[in-house]
Amino acid sequence: MTSRRALFAGLPHRHALSLAWPMIVANISVPLVGLVDTAMLGNFSDAQNLGAVAAGAIVLSAAYWVLSFLRLGTTSLVGRAVGAGRPLDTISHLQRSLMLAGVIAVAILVLQWVAIPLAMSIVAPAGEVRELATTYGQIRVHSLPAVLATSVITGYFIGSQDTRRPLAIAVVVNLVNLVLDIVFVGGLRWGASGAAWATLIAEWLGLAVAVVLLWRFLDPALRARLRSWRGQGLRSRWRALLTMNADLAIRTALLYMALTFLTAAGGRISEEVLAANAILLQVTLLASYGLDGYAHAAEAMSARALGTRRLDEFHRANAAATLPALGIAAVFTALFLIGQGPFITLMTSLPDLAQTTAEYYHWAAWLPLISVAAYQLDGIFIGSGQTRIMRNMMLVAVVGVYLPVFLVPAWVRGEASNDDLWLAFTLLNVARGLLLGAAYWRLTRTGGWLRTADAAA
Repeated sequence: MTSRRALFAGLPHRHALSLAWPMIVANISVPLVGLVDTAMLGNFSDAQNLGAVAAGAIVLSAAYWVLSFLRLGTTSLVGRAVGAGRPLDTISHLQRSLMLAGVIAVAILVLQWVAIPLAMSIVAPAGEVRELATTYGQIRVHSLPAVLATSVITGYFIGSQDTRRPLAIAVVVNLVNLVLDIVFVGGLRWGASGAAWATLIAEWLGLAVAVVLLWRFLDPALRARLRSWRGQGLRSRWRALLTMNADLAIRTALLYMALTFLTAAGGRISEEVLAANAILLQVTLLASYGLDGYAHAAEAMSARALGTRRLDEFHRANAAATLPALGIAAVFTALFLIGQGPFITLMTSLPDLAQTTAEYYHWAAWLPLISVAAYQLDGIFIGSGQTRIMRNMMLVAVVGVYLPVFLVPAWVRGEASNDDLWLAFTLLNVARGLLLGAAYWRLTRTGGWLRTADAAA
C-alpha cells in the first residue's frame, strides 16, 4: 500500500497551476465588464436604464447559473473518458451535452414571452424600469443557445485538461462586450437595449470562437466522429448525463436560494443592512475568483485520474489542487482583515453605511478560509461524478443548518439579526465542507470512487 509520504511526494502542482491560472484570469475579467456596463449606463444614460439592466441581469444570471450544470457534467464525463483512454467517447459525451443544451434553449426561448415579463414583474418596479428591463431580457435571452453551447464546449476543454482555450473564449466575449458597450451605450445612447445587444453579439461571437478552437483542438479521427451524428449510439447512454445534470441543477438552485435568501432577509432587517450585505457579498465574490481556479483544476484532474482507475493518482491530484487553494484562501482572509478600512472606503463614502458594513465585515473576511474546503470538495465530487452525494449534502446543509440557524433565533426573539444571518451562511459553508469531507473519507474506505467511474463508463 502506498505510504502517506510517497502519496504526497512530488505532487503534480505544476499541472494544477497550469489548469488553475487561466480560469482565475477568466473569472477576473467578468466583473471588469460589469463595471464598464455600470459606468457606461451611469454616465451616458439614466437611472431607469441602469436599474433595468440591474433587474434584467439578476433574472438572466440566475437562469444561466442554474444551467451551469451543462458545463460541469460535460467536464466530468469527458475527463473520465480521457483518463480511461477512450477519446471517441469524449465526442459522444460532447454531442449528447450539445443536444441537451439545444433542447433546453428551445424550450426557454418558447416560454420566454411569458417567463420574462413575469420575472420582471417580481424584480423590477412597475413603470418605465420594468418595461426597459423586459425589453433588455427579451433581447439578451436570444443569446441563450450560444451561451449553453459555449458552456458545453468549455466543459469539453476542461475535461480534456485544457483551460487556456476557455480563457481565450472568455477574453474574446468580454472584450467584444466591452467595446460594443462603449459604442452602443456611450456612443449611440441606446441605454439598456444597447447593453443587451452588446452582450448578445459578444456571446454569439464567443460561440464562433469556441467552435473554431474546438475544431483545431481535435485530431482528424475526432473531427470525423464529431461530423457524424448518426450511427454513433447517441440515442442510448443518456442516463449518466441526465442524472448528473439533474443532481447538479438541484444543488446549484439550492446554493442560489441561499444567496438570495441572504439578500432578501437582509433587506427585511433594514435598507442599510441590505446595502451593507451587498458590499460584503462583493468581498466573498472577489475571493471566489481565486478559489474557483483550483476548484476547476480539481474537477479536471480528479476526473482524469479516476478514468485511469489509479486511486493513488486520484488522491495525489486532489492534494495538488487543494493545498494551493488553502494558501490562496489564507492570503485572501489576511488581506481582507488588513485592508478593511481602505476597502470599505473604496466601496462607499456614506458614513452610516460604512459603519454598518464595518460592523459585519469580519464575517465576509473570514469566509474564504472557512469555505475553501467546500469549494475544493465540490470540484472533486463533480469531477468524480459523485453528484448525488453533492445534491444530498447541499440539501442537508441548507435545510438542516442554514435555515434553522437564522430562523429559530429570529422566531425566539421576535426579530431578525444580521449576525444570525451571516452566522447561518458561514455555517452553511462549514457544513458543506464537513459533510463532503466525511463522504470523501467513506468513499475512500469503501472503494466507492471506482464504482461510480465504472457506472458512467
